[in-house]
Amino acid sequence: MNFDRFVLVFVGVLMLAGTVWAQETIDPNWTGQLSAGWTSARGNTSTDSLSLSASAEKRREKDRVSLGADYANGRQKVQSTGKRETSEDWWRAMGKYDYFFSPKWYGFVNGRYETDKIALLDYRVLAGAGAGHQFIENERTNFSVEAGLAHQSESFDNGTPDNEQVTAQAGYKVTHQLKDTIKLLHDLTYFPSMEEFSDYYLSTSGEIRAHFTENMFSSFKAILNRDSTPARGQGSTDTKFIVSIGWTF
Repeated sequence: MNFDRFVLVFVGVLMLAGTVWAQETIDPNWTGQLSAGWTSARGNTSTDSLSLSASAEKRREKDRVSLGADYANGRQKVQSTGKRETSEDWWRAMGKYDYFFSPKWYGFVNGRYETDKIALLDYRVLAGAGAGHQFIENERTNFSVEAGLAHQSESFDNGTPDNEQVTAQAGYKVTHQLKDTIKLLHDLTYFPSMEEFSDYYLSTSGEIRAHFTENMFSSFKAILNRDSTPARGQGSTDTKFIVSIGWTF
């Protein structure tokens, strides 16, 4: 079941990150968030959908680890047949390690795993390394830009040939505290093929969090993925919208 694999991968990444930092004498706390959303509609349409999201980060003087995961599953009732069919079933997990050579410059290794049954994507694995520059890092705003190389591997469910190639990767990440209770988060990563730049994968997300207590918040998140070579018969662009309630730590 996809949700079982989601939990196993995310827990595995957390355990690996904990091992990397086990020797640190003074270890800062993790910071992050957990959120969940549920949508149900009855009447002319009958749908139910569940979404989960988690992210965590630990920043030390010389390094930083970032982890994230998203999951969504939805079912709808087909009025003509009375049967319930899956309308949404996807998840992704991401991990990244940064080592700072100076207060602003760092090297990184990163990886992500994605699957989307409706898009007929059995899996997409991306693993890479590169360098980045931390332009701003304070309590209110964080902004970084980075570039490097990655290895991409894709497999599809409908007989579309598997895809395996070396890509470049370039992206940025920004978080900004708009007000004391409102925070904006945005990131984008672009993976063009080294053989043909018209063959690429792009992933971007944007989120607005509004706190109504010190730790509890409501969130609206949009995720856009574009694969220029999707599974046969499928569109190249997927956009997902998630409304949820969460808790920061």
